[in-house]
Amino acid sequence: MSLIAQEFPPNDQGWQTRIAQIDPRRYASTRNHLNGAVTGLSPYLTHGYLSLNDAARAIRERVPLNVEDKLFSEFCWRSFFHHVWSYKGDAILGNLRPGLQGVTYGDTLPADIRQGHTGLAVIDRAVQQLYTTGYLHNHARMWLASYVIHLRHIHWRAGADWLYSHLLDGDLASNHLSWQWVAGTFSTKPYLFNADNVTKYAPADWHCSGSPLDTSYEALETIARGEDRYGQHAFELLAQDTAAKSKGIEEPALYDMPPFDPPKAITLPSLIEYLQSRPEVTSLELVHAWALRSTSSVIQPRERLLRLGVIHLPEHVKWPWSRNRWHFVMTRMSEICDAIFVGDLSGIDAVVATKTSLYCQSVSGQNETIRVISRLSPTWCETAPLVPEPRHLCDSFSRYFRTAYPGAQTKRARHRSA
Repeated sequence: MSLIAQEFPPNDQGWQTRIAQIDPRRYASTRNHLNGAVTGLSPYLTHGYLSLNDAARAIRERVPLNVEDKLFSEFCWRSFFHHVWSYKGDAILGNLRPGLQGVTYGDTLPADIRQGHTGLAVIDRAVQQLYTTGYLHNHARMWLASYVIHLRHIHWRAGADWLYSHLLDGDLASNHLSWQWVAGTFSTKPYLFNADNVTKYAPADWHCSGSPLDTSYEALETIARGEDRYGQHAFELLAQDTAAKSKGIEEPALYDMPPFDPPKAITLPSLIEYLQSRPEVTSLELVHAWALRSTSSVIQPRERLLRLGVIHLPEHVKWPWSRNRWHFVMTRMSEICDAIFVGDLSGIDAVVATKTSLYCQSVSGQNETIRVISRLSPTWCETAPLVPEPRHLCDSFSRYFRTAYPGAQTKRARHRSA
């Protein structure tokens, strides 16, 4: 069994075990530390094993969780990102605000970052952990993004696309809007960090004392704004020197389709033939990769319902996944579905026409899979949201939270994921 499968088993017990260990008070006091009491729920939330509301309800069955608790606020950040995505769509893939003016950014992520030999332990450890586990603490994600954007002057989109592909919990809204938040294109200022910040929150083998990162925030700000080319060059020279001495880490391959034969896979002709031979099946439920609930929300006798897992391959040409993520999704899908179709969903109309009812779990977001399914006009199975949805776009978290909970008191702070 791989390390990722041990850390994030693709079953309900995986998230239930994590829920049972959550302590909102410990989370609030330790969440910024890399060894802090974070939840580790994000892979399960991203792929819809459970919803944010399910998570909050399960926690409340054990311990109090109030609107003003930091853990609840961090759950709301994920909800907020999806709120913005639902209004902006693919616009989140470009700058939502101007960001730093007069700075020239590269559009390619350097090999030394991809291979984890920048010479900065905090960055190289993060890359190694990313490739090994498919997961990073949010503080490590912010350090990584800040280094790429502000100290190496690489456009945030290059880094965001790379990180998304290797994460087990890769979520376009949460990932890309977080990178924009760090860049200053979805916030009021750039996010910066220095060696002291790493020393405070990370284990000793991540520390960077004596490196170019061991400086003041004022000095880092001048580099970020392109006013200190010598300072930026120091990070580039360190990376070049380290790369000359080390091979670094091999970047795992990415795949635009499952790199193995999925269990229960079925072709379109075979699916049509199967349904024609099963007249008792009158309803289809399309189960996609972002709604992998073990139980159906469809009110139908089980013998009349077929749960069809669907993977829309054109989406993965744009957004390939690691082998481990494909395993996390396909293992789960094969366990909860009767059959799995891997291909172009736009050609599935013939299947839909053979049955009287088509259902699909409703999720927030604007990815290509959901857009294609929407054109098939299914009955959406709604789940209760964590946050009452505002009637208009809220372009800041504080405005979003105040709109949803006008009487709540919460500290305005930089976000950290749960």
